[in-house]
Amino acid sequence: MSGYIDQLLCPGSTDTPNHVVDVGSGQGYLSRALQNLGFHVLALDSNEIQTSGAERWKAKEAARRQKQFKRGNDAQSLPDSQHHCNNPLFQSHVATSVPLASIASKNIIHSRTGSLTHQTICINPRTLETSIHDWLLSGEDNQIAGCTHMIGDLLVDRTERRTPEDKPVPVMMVALHACGSLTPDVLRVFLSNYRRPSAPGICIWTAQALVVVGCCYNLMASEDFPLSRSLRERVPVATLPLSSRHLAAQIPYQWLRNETSARETSLAIRKVVFRALLQPVLQKISALEASANHTTTSSSYDVEELRGVGQTPENRRLGKLPDAAYKDWETFLDRATSKIGVRLDQIATQLPVYIHDKRRRMQLESALSVLHVLRCIMGPLIESLILLDRHEWIREELSRSSETQESSPMDVELVNLFDQATGSGRNVAIVIKPCEWPNMI
Repeated sequence: MSGYIDQLLCPGSTDTPNHVVDVGSGQGYLSRALQNLGFHVLALDSNEIQTSGAERWKAKEAARRQKQFKRGNDAQSLPDSQHHCNNPLFQSHVATSVPLASIASKNIIHSRTGSLTHQTICINPRTLETSIHDWLLSGEDNQIAGCTHMIGDLLVDRTERRTPEDKPVPVMMVALHACGSLTPDVLRVFLSNYRRPSAPGICIWTAQALVVVGCCYNLMASEDFPLSRSLRERVPVATLPLSSRHLAAQIPYQWLRNETSARETSLAIRKVVFRALLQPVLQKISALEASANHTTTSSSYDVEELRGVGQTPENRRLGKLPDAAYKDWETFLDRATSKIGVRLDQIATQLPVYIHDKRRRMQLESALSVLHVLRCIMGPLIESLILLDRHEWIREELSRSSETQESSPMDVELVNLFDQATGSGRNVAIVIKPCEWPNMI
């Protein structure tokens, strides 16, 4: 993804962003790759454990590079073929609190310095906007901690800070496998900033470009589909229940790519089928317990949204079982009933016939397996619908903005970045960029 971004930003325009915000940065792999290309990166994640891990990786990288500096090996310069825009001013080196022994060497004076700032925040449109604003005002970008910065060919102490009166800073927003509603939230911030007047004193930064790969559609908020006016105005309105959003993560054409994948797929289907067969038993047990305790049964709750995703109250009570528990039906039934503390012989007369009738159960297993596979085959179609809805929504918003104010025209594209066979099931990026930038599809 960093390679795609590097090529995308090579036009050399004065508005080409040097600042990148990596939303949902995790362990910081993309953030560090972008920093190494010379960008100033703000890496945001909502998990402190992930941020701490990213900081450790950053320290290891800094220590490795410092060691290379001490050996006189300038590992900060990238090969010409990898330079950002093939411009010597875009050679990068790592920003870190560890002093760089050769910071004043001649080749570093003529380098552009990348920087990397990690923050842990609860990410939503408001906190995302605020974090970018505060980061740019703080002056943490364009700096190496404890070092100097460059004016022309001279290294000088950096004491100035950016002020709101300065020209708005072009910023690119990126996110790799942004889970659930994080992708729509990033898009909302980009579009909100794009619509905002960018006169000095009003806006410190301007959304210049965006590359986002979404993920975990099952974690989307219900209001995040549909987004486009085209789908919202349809009668009946298109909706995606939670079970459908779960299916959007399926990539069935990769199931049989090798023997390991085939075994994992077979096990995954067996888990779904066995738990589906057990569901009536769990419901019966819950009803009997509720009757004995004079309490409300889970069946009286509104669980329609949970149907088809294995998240009914009964299944949550059963929880997760190890893979070995799904060796065969008898093993699964024994492990499951033992975990929830139920003896089937006490409710034998109320059990479905297939529980102990192997022939009937095998018929149901076969039917449920086929049904599940057919549902999963619909997964890529559902993901495509989600992506196209987002694409159309962005087009609508950009068009509306261009009609009400003088904004630089933007293109929006859906770009296949990865081969799903490499293990990245979510491979389509939403790309927003100025129209004058080259198409990278």
